[in-house]
Amino acid sequence: MWYIASSMTNNTGKQILNAFRFPVTLTFVQFGLVALCCFVTARVFGATHIRQPTIDIARTIVPLAVFLIVGHVFSSIAISRIPVSLVHTIKALAPLFTVMLYRFLFGVHYTSDVYVSLLPLTLGVVLACSFTFSNNVTGLSCALGSCLVFVTQNIFSKKILFKEAKLGDRNPNKLDKMNVLFYSSSISFFLMIPMWLYSEGHVLFSDAIDTSAAAAVAATNGNSVSTARLVYYFILNGTMNFGQNWFAFTTLSLTSPVTYSILSLLKRIFVITVSILWFGQQVSWTQSFGILLTFFGLWLYQRAKHDVDRSERSSSSTELPTTNEMKRM
Repeated sequence: MWYIASSMTNNTGKQILNAFRFPVTLTFVQFGLVALCCFVTARVFGATHIRQPTIDIARTIVPLAVFLIVGHVFSSIAISRIPVSLVHTIKALAPLFTVMLYRFLFGVHYTSDVYVSLLPLTLGVVLACSFTFSNNVTGLSCALGSCLVFVTQNIFSKKILFKEAKLGDRNPNKLDKMNVLFYSSSISFFLMIPMWLYSEGHVLFSDAIDTSAAAAVAATNGNSVSTARLVYYFILNGTMNFGQNWFAFTTLSLTSPVTYSILSLLKRIFVITVSILWFGQQVSWTQSFGILLTFFGLWLYQRAKHDVDRSERSSSSTELPTTNEMKRM
């Protein structure tokens, strides 16, 4: 279910952006729908109790929400310009950025196996982008920026979680997964209002084009879609986005970190494969080899992951987190 929800989120997002070129609006709506799904699930199904907002919750979540906004906006812009499969192939560079940040910013040392695994990973992404770089500089840059932002967010957020874990259940500010998802999405939604109004909202509201914007953009891009179908895609996308986050949290809580990381690797392979089939994407032999080489690099990194986590735990004196959740994005 996690794989399906993640694949549906990315592919319906691409379907929306093919006919409705407003990536900031898509991200804005996603945050709102995820927050709404969290609230409904908690109230109707009694999954958990949504806590009352406090200053401590805001102080913890707001910095994470900023990372989420920037990362998701970059990701939406990338998906609007290049194939979903290419976006996720570029995001596979997360281990490279993670190792580089820990090595140069925090002085963490890794074994040679870790660095060797990064070679096919990096080369694979370069080959996968080889025939699209000149025409999609913005899309590729945004995909790369999204990857870097999410890696930085994971390091930052896990540093906060590391501090909270030392208090255990005595920590009065500790949030369960539903509350974390609800507050991160709702705060991101409200923080995005000025950005959305400035970048795309005023366009959608001006000249009463709220119902004709989709048609106008669709006509420009040769992708005709009805307003009702567009709304359906938005609701499906938001629901699946909530689902993939919930399943990711649940999977992490039910499995070991190593098992979760392996499942995350398989999920990325699944998303890339399904997106190629979904859109009937034409992939050259060089790009195909690059994607396979990327998978091989991820597999090598996965084998060396024990050394990665051990190296990062050795820096616990600086309160650095490990990379167990690096691939959730």
